[in-house]
Amino acid sequence: MPKKGMLIIMLSKTLSAALQNIGLTLTDSHAFGIYGGYLLTVYENGNKKTAFFNFLLDENEENEDSSLASFEISEAIKSNLETYSIIDYELQDDGLSVTSGQNIQKFLEMIDFCTELLKEYSVKGSENCCYCGKKFDKKHPKKVTKSNKNYLLCEACTLEVLEEHNKPAEEKSIVTPAKSRFLGIIGAIIGGLLGVLFYYATYQWLLPLTVDLESWDFRYVVTAYGFVTALFVYLGYKLFCKKASLTAYISIPLISIIFTAIGQYIGTIVYISTENSFNLFKFPDFGLLLMMPLRSTAENEAIEYSSSFYFLLAISIALAVVGAIIFLLGFYEKNRIVKEDIKVETLKIQQA
Repeated sequence: MPKKGMLIIMLSKTLSAALQNIGLTLTDSHAFGIYGGYLLTVYENGNKKTAFFNFLLDENEENEDSSLASFEISEAIKSNLETYSIIDYELQDDGLSVTSGQNIQKFLEMIDFCTELLKEYSVKGSENCCYCGKKFDKKHPKKVTKSNKNYLLCEACTLEVLEEHNKPAEEKSIVTPAKSRFLGIIGAIIGGLLGVLFYYATYQWLLPLTVDLESWDFRYVVTAYGFVTALFVYLGYKLFCKKASLTAYISIPLISIIFTAIGQYIGTIVYISTENSFNLFKFPDFGLLLMMPLRSTAENEAIEYSSSFYFLLAISIALAVVGAIIFLLGFYEKNRIVKEDIKVETLKIQQA
């Protein structure tokens, strides 16, 4: 019985009849059976029909040509994409998944084509465990069902799969290598520097164009660069490290805040130099210039810059934090371990 609230996409009546006709067994969501020497699973989603062939494409001393076989199989499928209207395919060590949008007759022809292709390259089928390669001999194999895909395993490998499946999610999570995390931080810093560059360019060249529009201070618009900087930091980190980790959760918001503050600070100095008409790089007292956003002083007169600087800085940092949280939530969802439904049963069916 399917679990309450679980979405079951059933096979159409015409496809079910065709699959029964070639010897497959029907379930609530898919059909399966030994076909041409391989455990075949077929499921349907709208007009898309998927065939999954379970096998063992192992790389060991007895099968040195497996990498070449994998390449040749892949190339053969590519050359027949149009023939069978193949929308997508995935070839792995334990199976081949092929999705087609063709009619049922062409879909069945595609199944025969894939079966013959696997035989041509002597890919181990239903007589061997798809994990360890051990022959079943007189022992009945275990059929392990994950989502809509079926796998043939020996008893020992089945126990390993179940043990791994029953582990708590935190134990199953993949530990990100330290090198990847370090490169991720470097990428995040590069992203932060890009955000600072955006601040500088905007204050140097774009804001002076808004001088005539005295009714609105466009520096409030520039505070949105806090969000943009967080995006650059996130993308920089993800460029080098694809996995979410505690390092990502700490470094991305922190680096976003730091470089947003630097960008707003440098932008304010550029703004002060433009407003007071002096050359930023030839100012006689550079130390005084650096303190202007913080101490409310400008050349030859007292002008309050610090209050606006701190206010704009607070908005920029708030937007950077919000941006970092949003991007990290997406990062977490993509890396979150979703526990698949798994079913194990002893298989005793005839070759079709």
